[in-house]
Amino acid sequence: MTTNKGQRTKDKGQKAKPWRLVLCPLAFVLFASGCTWDQLNPFHKDDPPPPATLDSAVLRLDGLGQGVPSPAETNPDLIAAKEVVRQGDYAAAEKLFHKIAEKAKDEPVVAEDARFNEAECLRMQGLYPKAADTYIRLLNEHGNGLHREQAVEHLFNIANYWLDDTRREMNAAKEKHAGKGWFGSGHFFHWDKSKPFLDEEGRAVEALEHVRYNDINGPLADKALFMIGTVKFFDEDYREADYQFTQIVEKHKSSPLYPRAAEMAIISKALSTGGSDYDGRKVAEARAMVPIALAGYKAIESKEPQLCKEKSEFLQRQLAGITLQQAEKDYKTADFFRRTGRPESAFFLFEIVRRRYPGTKYADLATEQMHKLREKVEKENGTKLAVPEAAPLQPDAAQFYQRAPGAPPPTADQGQPRTLPPSIQH
Repeated sequence: MTTNKGQRTKDKGQKAKPWRLVLCPLAFVLFASGCTWDQLNPFHKDDPPPPATLDSAVLRLDGLGQGVPSPAETNPDLIAAKEVVRQGDYAAAEKLFHKIAEKAKDEPVVAEDARFNEAECLRMQGLYPKAADTYIRLLNEHGNGLHREQAVEHLFNIANYWLDDTRREMNAAKEKHAGKGWFGSGHFFHWDKSKPFLDEEGRAVEALEHVRYNDINGPLADKALFMIGTVKFFDEDYREADYQFTQIVEKHKSSPLYPRAAEMAIISKALSTGGSDYDGRKVAEARAMVPIALAGYKAIESKEPQLCKEKSEFLQRQLAGITLQQAEKDYKTADFFRRTGRPESAFFLFEIVRRRYPGTKYADLATEQMHKLREKVEKENGTKLAVPEAAPLQPDAAQFYQRAPGAPPPTADQGQPRTLPPSIQH
């Protein structure tokens, strides 16, 4: 019997139906139980799963974070204390954080977090003196911790708030100097819980010193130095003020306070010497810093041209004062040799005064003394000394003082001041 092609295909399909009925339920059971082809593969190796990395996401108390939770995030005592903070009971939370910080000395992460939150609770209550002490303790115990930057910032803000009374005293002193008011006594006691009972200014300076030392190259270091220097200058502690301002000039050259700090350093150095009878090294340092201050103001001339002009004139006056103080000191040194019976040495030193400081009254006085010494020496022992010129050169002020960067060179008709060989120059 013959059959066509369509009939044979239909009979073949009918014979395959029992196999389909067996395979479909088996596949459903295998894949529903989580079985995959890798598990059924006889050549598949049972490798362990890869370890968790720091990029793995974990669920933290404050949301979805990265990495494994720190001990501070899983500590039950800290979690409970932070819940008290969320309820707004800062006084109770502060006590809890203090106990946790004292108890968790073997767990630095937990102790740091507890100490920082203790300080934050004190700050939120307005107890700034206790908060400042706690921030300082945190920085001393955990100087490289996670909360260092926040602690430094809050400590700076507290110190800045405490110095408001000092600023008012400065303004009162300025008005008194101008004849517009009178200057009363300072604030010795404070009953406000946000301020120290005694020595508010000293506590503020202490806090700023911790800010600087714990963030020495940070954004607040130059501000802290400048504020300390200003307070010391107002209190007439010029040596300490000089140190603070000089640190800004040497360590923070990109600071916006750089030119002003250089200017204040010059004034502080000049005032810290005690006069021409004392060590003249600070005056020499002040003279060397004048071009630095001028260059600093020159950099901001495009933004504040009037300020730059005023400061340039002020610095030139400071340089004139420095020059006169150095001239007085050198003149007194020469006069000492004259009074102690060493006329040849005095004659030589008076000539140095004439050459170093032409155009000043000390150059004229030195010339007068040289004539007297010459007559005396020739009369007593016949020694011939050089005849000094009738008067020292009288250069223009722009030449006499150290020329500022960018200033025009002196003209030929103004004359040039005489200079010493490098071996005997300052």
